[in-house]
Amino acid sequence: MTPDTDTPTLHPLSRLGWNPRVQRAFDAAANAGEHPLFPARVTSSRRGGALVRLPVEARADYAPALTRAAQADPSCAPCAGDWVAVRRSGDTWLVEAVLERSSSLVRQGVAKDSHDQVLAANIDAVLICEAADQGPNVGRLERFLSLVWASGATPVVAVTKTELAGEGLPGVLELVRSVTTGADVYAVSAHTGDGLRELAARFLPGTSWVLLGTSGAGKSSLVNAIARQPLAATGEIRQDKRGRHTTTHRQLLELPGGALVLDIPGVRRIDVPGDPGGVDQTFADVRELARRCRFRNCAHESEPGCAILAAVDEGELDARRLARWNRLRREAEWNRSRGDQRVRAERKQRWKAADQEARANAWRKRGR
Repeated sequence: MTPDTDTPTLHPLSRLGWNPRVQRAFDAAANAGEHPLFPARVTSSRRGGALVRLPVEARADYAPALTRAAQADPSCAPCAGDWVAVRRSGDTWLVEAVLERSSSLVRQGVAKDSHDQVLAANIDAVLICEAADQGPNVGRLERFLSLVWASGATPVVAVTKTELAGEGLPGVLELVRSVTTGADVYAVSAHTGDGLRELAARFLPGTSWVLLGTSGAGKSSLVNAIARQPLAATGEIRQDKRGRHTTTHRQLLELPGGALVLDIPGVRRIDVPGDPGGVDQTFADVRELARRCRFRNCAHESEPGCAILAAVDEGELDARRLARWNRLRREAEWNRSRGDQRVRAERKQRWKAADQEARANAWRKRGR
């Protein structure tokens, strides 16, 4: 029988999320490179290097140009989920370039130099895990949602460990749903299996997910329950109900159904990104009220005709949610200004270095 030549051949990296967008990004890097390059996806990163899949897993060091770029701006360094172009140098693989990211989960406010920390890249959805027996902490949940909306990924919320909430579970779910505008919420238990089938149906083949939450929220246990096999290490909860860090570095896990999961260490605190879009999307209900205010520049403090204050007075909006909205808006503005200051300082430093080099060249030409 003659083979069907019209049948498309799957790319070797298809199971890792390879798609036409990544193909175009790699082709651009390959055409601009001086050496033969190969595509790979980063499964985990270390200082000065990364583990990549080609599709076999291999260790790769950073090429000199990438090392310099990462030293100047750590957000340029490869992170879990990144697509990269690598080349062979003797017995060593070198990462030559990080391909353009379709989305990135960026953490801000973790360094004095205001550089971003990219937690994960090229993700389709983020599963935010909130333990039913530990809260929920709605302020933290709103921060996580702001982070995810700003990344370009879709947030999904899992209220985990429902078997430990007892009769308080309905109240927990009601509180979570009250602050998760636009995000689906699932009540699940890795121990009893409740809710797992509905949540697992969201993990479609070829999609990339990140699990986000504090240590002890049950992220690794949830991954193992969805996969129906042990993929991630789990740990015990301390007496103060805080979890231990069982995931110590970012790693890319493949579920049997074909979805990819980036399991990252638990995060206790997240500063919202400078992009105000994440906060606006998280507080879409408050933003909708703001559009009804009499004045366009309403500060929502004491102005007449303020729809937000009216909603608070009538019990339609929790005053605490309004306070959190104002706080996160100010924080986003501050982080944006810090980033702008850093960019201006770096630009000034480059101009100063170029001016010094030009002066030195002029002196050399005059023979001094």
